[in-house]
Amino acid sequence: MHVILTLILAGAGGAVFALMGLPAPWLAGSMVAVTTAVLLRFPAAIYDPARTAVFIILGIQIGGGIGEDTLQRMANWPESLAILSLTVVAVTWSGYWFFRRIHGWDRATSLFSSVPGALSLTLLLADQARADMPRVSIVQGIRLFFLVAVLPLVIDMAGDGRDAVAAATAPPSLRDAAILVAAGGAGAFLAQKARLPAALILGAMMASALVKISGVVQGPLTDALLLPAYVVLGAMIGARFLGFEPAWIARLLGAGITGFVIAMILAFAGAVAAHQLSDLPLALTLVAFAPGGLEAMSIMAFALDLDPAYVGAMQIARYVGISLLLPIISKALERIWRSSGGWNS
Repeated sequence: MHVILTLILAGAGGAVFALMGLPAPWLAGSMVAVTTAVLLRFPAAIYDPARTAVFIILGIQIGGGIGEDTLQRMANWPESLAILSLTVVAVTWSGYWFFRRIHGWDRATSLFSSVPGALSLTLLLADQARADMPRVSIVQGIRLFFLVAVLPLVIDMAGDGRDAVAAATAPPSLRDAAILVAAGGAGAFLAQKARLPAALILGAMMASALVKISGVVQGPLTDALLLPAYVVLGAMIGARFLGFEPAWIARLLGAGITGFVIAMILAFAGAVAAHQLSDLPLALTLVAFAPGGLEAMSIMAFALDLDPAYVGAMQIARYVGISLLLPIISKALERIWRSSGGWNS
């Protein structure tokens, strides 16, 4: 019953945002509705199979957006990847400095509160490092909430960048959808068996890209699959606040919003640099560089009609980079800081 009510709330929130004509309505509206309900002590719940399905659908849609001209556009992507790497370092360092120096948090809590992405891994490492988990979880949740709520409005005001739409322009069909889902599901399963990072998304993306480039399918996924995925993901983001007292969240709201603003300023600077060097639309680079989760930002690209291949590539690169380097870097910093005054002080 909790799952059903959560999905009804999320769908109603998305519908209200859609009727209001707001950008990315089904994602942002569902998130706002479920977050509000959770803060009013509603026990929101989403089944794990639904989460799995969302990740696979997301990977399929990224891969289905890859066409023949994507390889030509990739010539501009190495510059973006280099700038993205610098942006991730700048966002993490500035966030660490802000939480450590301004708010006086311990080193571990400051570090893991500042990492822009790979949220599940970040929370796992934060727990192992004995960071202050309520602070890390709430600040990361606040950042993701405001990113999903605010970024579509910023994109709408800054210019839509619709010249960077995905290559797939044929109308969706049930046949193509069935083939994409079958291929994406198989790819996700194999990627999980191979223990790849972001396995569900990456495996589904590679498999669906293969059938798309080979010409087996022509069109993208149908909205009958995409819109429910937006709603479920919005509900998942809202449910992250479950279990926290509203008063505790309110106390951390200022730190979370300020940290979000600092991260967005740096991400915007990186996006402008990539826009200038690569001659890509600013709206596109801004979504690709936004310090949010892989799932939310990639789905936002679809919702805003931006190139999912570019956004997906940047977000996956950041996710993989953080997944590979954060455990190593955090352990090295822990050894250094423990020997010079304490890791949790």
